[in-house]
Amino acid sequence: MRSGPDPKKKPDRPVEDGTETAVLESEDDFKFPTARGVLTADEIEALLRPTLPQGALEDVPIPPENITPKPPETFDQTSANQPDLIPAASQALAARLSMALGKGTGLKAAVSPSQFATIERMTLASLLHGKSSAIACLGVSETDIRALVCLPPDLSDAIIAKACGASGSTGRIGDGWALSAIDCALLEQLLEPIGEAVRPGLTLQSIETDIPYVTSLLPVQQVTVTEFGVEAVGIHSDLAVIQGELSDAESLMPAAVSEPSQVTALATARLASLSVPLSRITALKAGSTLLLGLPPDQPVELLSGGRDGTPAYEGRMGRKGNKVAIKISKKLRAFKTDA
Repeated sequence: MRSGPDPKKKPDRPVEDGTETAVLESEDDFKFPTARGVLTADEIEALLRPTLPQGALEDVPIPPENITPKPPETFDQTSANQPDLIPAASQALAARLSMALGKGTGLKAAVSPSQFATIERMTLASLLHGKSSAIACLGVSETDIRALVCLPPDLSDAIIAKACGASGSTGRIGDGWALSAIDCALLEQLLEPIGEAVRPGLTLQSIETDIPYVTSLLPVQQVTVTEFGVEAVGIHSDLAVIQGELSDAESLMPAAVSEPSQVTALATARLASLSVPLSRITALKAGSTLLLGLPPDQPVELLSGGRDGTPAYEGRMGRKGNKVAIKISKKLRAFKTDA
């Protein structure tokens, strides 16, 4: 009897040609089909885990640079290299300058503060060189200049063009352009309201073009410089106000009216009103008596503002030392006093 295959033993899988027995492949030997055939396990591993070039990890890594942290900026201290903060009073000054330009020159421009700084007067000449063509000198007199208003060439030319009926510019600005004597005389008339705008009591004394000469007119060591932007139809310019004062309050705020340390008021004591014939008055002589028609304990009125004033207090007549006195017993009205 011919012995057959053992039913308990699994037969080997035949290969494609049916002559050899194929060995079971593991998962690592899985072939990935591609257009050119199949990829081996090594090729698949090379695609998934590319091999780094030789010596790539041999370089010593560069240690990070030790950076010192920058301290936070302090806003309550002004740096010496930065311009000072713009005072709040400069906004009021900008409004007055805008009204002065509109009133004197007819130029309806918006003026707004842009920068503020306190500098040495000796540095003004270099600061203004090439930036100002017309400088309005303001003061209480010709020999006492307190402030300067500096206009750049484009703004000076626009003011002159506006006064002459032109729009925008006169077309004269160019290399070597400078204001003539007629231009300065015209600007002196147009900018007359600017003195009171800067500070009450100041008037426009002259229009100058010589910068070193003008900067020497301020009799102080330090000056405050406030720059303003000027915006109008077809005009984008600026101007600067330079004042020879040491404090912001004195330079940018209108001068305060000095109040007397003591206020004097006229007070009148009125015993009574009496009407008598003129013949009785002319007949009076030493020892004559006039009856007031009032009881002896009638209070005396103290008038505020003279004999025709308003009764303010009531009191009793008496004496203190060797002088007649009135002792206040009642207040008749209240007084309003400014703080």
